[in-house]
Amino acid sequence: MHLLIREHVAPVMRRAGFKRSGRTFRLIADSGDQAVLGFARHYADPDAAVFEVGYRMVPAPYWEWVNRQHWNSGQVGAPPAFVSAALAGDVVPPPWAAQLPDSQGRLRARWALREGNRQVCGEALAEALSTESIPQMVHFLDRTHLLQELRRPSMPVTRLLPLTRLEILLRVDDAPRHEIEAMLADVRPAGPGDDFAAWVRRRLTARDVAM
Repeated sequence: MHLLIREHVAPVMRRAGFKRSGRTFRLIADSGDQAVLGFARHYADPDAAVFEVGYRMVPAPYWEWVNRQHWNSGQVGAPPAFVSAALAGDVVPPPWAAQLPDSQGRLRARWALREGNRQVCGEALAEALSTESIPQMVHFLDRTHLLQELRRPSMPVTRLLPLTRLEILLRVDDAPRHEIEAMLADVRPAGPGDDFAAWVRRRLTARDVAM
């Protein structure tokens, strides 16, 4: 799989502006929002290297929220591949490069690198990245586009958090305070000690002071 990534994936991702770290590729917008693509290996077939290729969209306010307890320490790292995020997408193989081409759901996203198919498998993966996944990730790095997709799904991607919370996180940097407050009224606490609303209000106050 290392050769597959080096020869077929890395050049495509590099041309699109992604930075590589091992099996992870990252594109960071001016807002600090990130698109993170990675590879997950599955030891499910003795005759093939089975793996998934997936991406996550990680808006900067979301990453600050989930790391709020350690944020001020300055030691919070970049989001890893397959992290919990706002939205997830898969790079789905063509049937002849899939481990289980007749499967449904998550299993259909698994690639199978077999002896003798590395070149064609790599070419298929590079093509899928170039024509589908990279354009999607670049599109979603615009918060307006990401919010539109979350509200009215049109692509084969998965929202990973409740819509209202995501909308607040995507708009907390620029929406009028009264609009954020109205949305907060619809947020149900996730459980005892859920401080989402208090954290959002602190961020709004800091934003207003900085303006």
